[in-house]
Amino acid sequence: MKVCRCYNLYPGQNESRGLQIEFRRVLEDGSMSVVNDVAVNAESTDVFQVVCTINNIGDLGKFSIISVVRLQGNTYMELAQMQNVDPSTDTFRKPLLSTGVSGWTAVGEYTYNPRDSFVGVARQMSAMSCNDAVTYRCEVAYTTPATPAPGFQSQNGVINKTLTVQGSLYLVF
Repeated sequence: MKVCRCYNLYPGQNESRGLQIEFRRVLEDGSMSVVNDVAVNAESTDVFQVVCTINNIGDLGKFSIISVVRLQGNTYMELAQMQNVDPSTDTFRKPLLSTGVSGWTAVGEYTYNPRDSFVGVARQMSAMSCNDAVTYRCEVAYTTPATPAPGFQSQNGVINKTLTVQGSLYLVF
């Protein structure tokens, strides 16, 4: 059995501006919970998700792009994104896995109330390994109403969350 423990980085290391990152566990019956501590085994039918939500961003006018990124050492790899700017692209208002990413599925939803929109990635918990013990990052670009009005101001938010995977070593004699 592998045990995963999820830890938030200290808030001072993020410029979240209300952006949130959640680790979620989705059970076979479809029920879901936000988790900070997950037990994983090879027979598990549960799904692990990394999800970026924007519902706590103050004065959110419109989001331009939301993306989930995997940070391992000095390597940044975008896993998935959804954008709300260019209707001629595959990522317009729907989550899409980034090119070259395997072993994950893009999840998310666009709603006309931008606060309810989210994007993320998912994989079977039984497929998780020590390679998943990295920092995940959510990034968002959005607009807020300008002060004084009229107009809008561009804003960015970034938040990190680290997943620690612990496993047992079994010896066969």
